[in-house]
Amino acid sequence: MHRPIYTRYLLIVMCLFSVTMVSQSFIRLDTMQLAAAKQQIIEGTASPQTLEAYSKLLQQASSVLKQDNPTVMDKSIVPPSGDKHDYLSISRYWWPDPKRQDGLSWIRLDGQTNPETQTEAVDRKRLALMGRGVYVLSLAYYFTEDETYATKAISMLDTWFINPETLMNPHLKFGQSIPGHPNTRPFGILDGRSIVQFIPDALQLIATSTQWTINKQTKMTAWLSAYLAWLIESPLGIKGSQLTNNHGSWYKFQVTALAMYLGQTDLAKQTIVVTEHSLENMLTAEGGQIHELERTRSFFYSCFNLEALTSIAKIGDDVDMNMWNYKTENNKSLSLALQYLAHVVNGAEWKHDTLKTVNKTDLLPIVAAFFDTYKTEDYRTLLRSILAEVDKDSRDANSQEFWLFHPDFKI
Repeated sequence: MHRPIYTRYLLIVMCLFSVTMVSQSFIRLDTMQLAAAKQQIIEGTASPQTLEAYSKLLQQASSVLKQDNPTVMDKSIVPPSGDKHDYLSISRYWWPDPKRQDGLSWIRLDGQTNPETQTEAVDRKRLALMGRGVYVLSLAYYFTEDETYATKAISMLDTWFINPETLMNPHLKFGQSIPGHPNTRPFGILDGRSIVQFIPDALQLIATSTQWTINKQTKMTAWLSAYLAWLIESPLGIKGSQLTNNHGSWYKFQVTALAMYLGQTDLAKQTIVVTEHSLENMLTAEGGQIHELERTRSFFYSCFNLEALTSIAKIGDDVDMNMWNYKTENNKSLSLALQYLAHVVNGAEWKHDTLKTVNKTDLLPIVAAFFDTYKTEDYRTLLRSILAEVDKDSRDANSQEFWLFHPDFKI
């Protein structure tokens, strides 16, 4: 069991903790957007799209209220460590080798999801359900101030991070494992984005709940501190920091976000600088993302990687670092990467391989981030074009979140 590192950080945090210890800045959310949306929803002046997004949020929160709390203890496959508290997932694009009777070692078929990797036997779906579920509940609590939502969110946090009988150990050593291969790959760190994208902001949203205590906050801070330490100190974490594709970008996002939440601004700034420098070898002269264009789902992974990079840039705003305008010595930048992708919105053909139809709405969180930063008519027009592609009956999470936090935006 990997409890020593968690226990060590718990003791440190208990000695140093105060209510103001953690950052008061959101990671993904925006304080002004939240306040404006809440006020307009209460007054009934929000756009129809925002009111619909809010209604969907409450429906989703009500659904989560009825679900059992996810826990790593529910998996049926025991990790190599023998400890079910260790997170376990299997890499989705790997399949049994048909040339071998036992199927080992598994082989990679990029872009083709093996359904056996997505079952309840491992933890990936549970982790995603926990992260998204806590986030949805915390937003519902913020907008309604109904303690029912906060109580369930806190219960889910307790099950996944705090209760010693059910908690996940703060590492991803067995994430994206592959049958027949040693556990020396850092790619499982990608799964951790389900924690870092949602949990720090959720903790900020539920901080005003009567159910949330200093003791619980202390233990959550200790868990996140231990996980950050694993990311930057462990052999797998160090390997993750050296990756130059979307895995490396989401690694850097996790480190930057956790460092900001935990008040380690120097580490956050250092990671942002490293991210800026990574653009030189990540992008072509035209803005194409070299490693993502090699994938069989090249448009999706290009958007996926750029979303990580823009998420880091948004955090940089809180420490006076303008990654948005950063250019390498060869003029490579975030805006150049977006321009390369945005042509498809205007009808240009995507010239790279892709197993699936290009989904223009994959660009939505990226373009929304650029619009929020620059507020230009060009980005407004691009946003409108993307939003026009969204099926009103779809369950597109990107469009729902956009409308929830942009109550004044006009189509």
